Amino acid sequence: MLRKRNRSRWLSPAILLVLGLLAGCSTIPERDLENAFTYQRLKRHDVHEIEPVESEFLDLASKAWKNREHGNPAEYISILELGDDALLARIHLIRAAKQSIDLQTFIWKDDAASRFVFDELVRAAERGVLVRMLIDAMVTPADSEQLARMARAHHNLEIALYKPMAETSYVGRIGFWKNLAFKTRRMNRRMHNKLLLIDGRVGISGGRNYQGRYYDRDTDFLFRDRDVIVAGPAVRDMQDSFELFWQDKDAVFLTQFPDVQEEFKQLQEESVRLSDPADAWAFEEIDRLADSYSICSHRNSLNIYEADRVRFVYDTPRKFRGKKERMSFDDYFEEVLLQSEDRMVYQTPYLIYSREQRRAFKEIRKKNPKFRIIASSNSLASADHLPVYGVSFKHRKELYKKAGIDIYEAKPFPASQREYVYDYDRILDRAVQKAGITDRSEIPDIERAGPILCIHSKSFVLDGKITLIGSHNFDPRSASLNTECGVFIFDEDVSAVIERQILKACEPSNAWTVSKGKHIPVISYFSGFIGTISTALPVFDVWPYRYTTNYELKNGCEVLSPRDPAFQENYTDVGYFPEVDSSVKVIQTRLAKGFLGWGRPFM
Repeated sequence: MLRKRNRSRWLSPAILLVLGLLAGCSTIPERDLENAFTYQRLKRHDVHEIEPVESEFLDLASKAWKNREHGNPAEYISILELGDDALLARIHLIRAAKQSIDLQTFIWKDDAASRFVFDELVRAAERGVLVRMLIDAMVTPADSEQLARMARAHHNLEIALYKPMAETSYVGRIGFWKNLAFKTRRMNRRMHNKLLLIDGRVGISGGRNYQGRYYDRDTDFLFRDRDVIVAGPAVRDMQDSFELFWQDKDAVFLTQFPDVQEEFKQLQEESVRLSDPADAWAFEEIDRLADSYSICSHRNSLNIYEADRVRFVYDTPRKFRGKKERMSFDDYFEEVLLQSEDRMVYQTPYLIYSREQRRAFKEIRKKNPKFRIIASSNSLASADHLPVYGVSFKHRKELYKKAGIDIYEAKPFPASQREYVYDYDRILDRAVQKAGITDRSEIPDIERAGPILCIHSKSFVLDGKITLIGSHNFDPRSASLNTECGVFIFDEDVSAVIERQILKACEPSNAWTVSKGKHIPVISYFSGFIGTISTALPVFDVWPYRYTTNYELKNGCEVLSPRDPAFQENYTDVGYFPEVDSSVKVIQTRLAKGFLGWGRPFM
């Protein structure tokens, strides 16, 4: 396996190779520019003219450090609920960087949104900012040619893949399945951390990767996610976390891969590719607003909070090697969870809790039998991973009855979609155009012509006082296999905001309520008995009936807890998989439930 030979930040042999290949190739000839938007961006970002923009967040970081010196531990944060806001914040902070930019992500998809971000990273490198990108190799960003283009973009920009599966950077579909079969342990243990660090003073962490779906830039499918901007001393721990992975032996420079080196030979006389002009419509507003000192002044959805206390917690690469960490993410998560007394409200894309969570919930309920757990997650109609949903569906009785979790499954087209997606009508119009329809009136239900919304955020609020925003899915994979990170915020005002957002996602207009099915004497007992036995089987769980089902609130009826004795009087049973028209999707989910139970620790 390839290794970084020299761990020096900017003087590695790989960089010397890039410098040799890049001589005279760091600018873009005007003949390659295809429209006025791209041309104006390049002219404005000319290395001789552009200066970093001023940023409110960098000033707040300085203020937070001064406050710390005077005994005030508060830090400044901003919650990024909307995908468009999250992209705006990233572009703004990249433009504000003066010294360094460090980016760490699980997925970097080669699409319009990621190219737009990469374009900005190159511009930052051109004005002298040192840029480092660390991308997990599980989902390789692109083929070796595109990776070579990224690697040669600028000598101030370094890119490394974490835990590559082969000597080459790109393994393709066949190589992926081959690695899954023969390198299962290595392939299963991934770097799931997400960070963007600016000058070591401001950081972003949360659930978003780099793909259009995370930033409201897809007409078919969008992720509802959550990040947090942190300005203050807590960013020091974020920086330490990044350094541990960047310096780790499993981080390999792109320029060390033979296939990338071969592509270099073909690219010496070509220009670096920037954002596709055809995608300009999607980024014009962000391009304009990102230069503002205060981006929050342009968006009602963006607010800055002075949090009482903030702590960044992270796993290190030691987790991959079975070595005990001083305080892993899950250790701290469990420690905080066990201190809760009243309620836990959380949101996760995949409702499969880990052994540690089961133990913690059991201990909490010993102290307080009335402790309430509310979970917002995906329905089959909104889910992006059918096998994972299938295994979650298999254990729904355990989650609802034994763990006592009140479960709310997201509708694919929630009533609050315009609150969840910035300028939703713009995306809806693009979706209609993409379908070849010129008149909206031709569509009987226009709201369902837009993208499906899928929950991807990983957050919880404990007792209305403590909030976590991070990359951890609260599942066995996050607990045992992947490295994770997250921001713990100890502040009641911030917790109230996040709790309100999660509970809104649980409202009847946005989600179905999971509750036990209607009781039929004798038949329900027999079905439950067989179902319990069937669920216990790691394979051949073929009993078709489940303990729980989904419910829709009846018109004009009062909202009730799913455990209220009068619940079924106010709600209509809509089945296990409401609004799923595809029989193939249902079959795949039932197959996962029936035959993938053994894979729960890997989900």
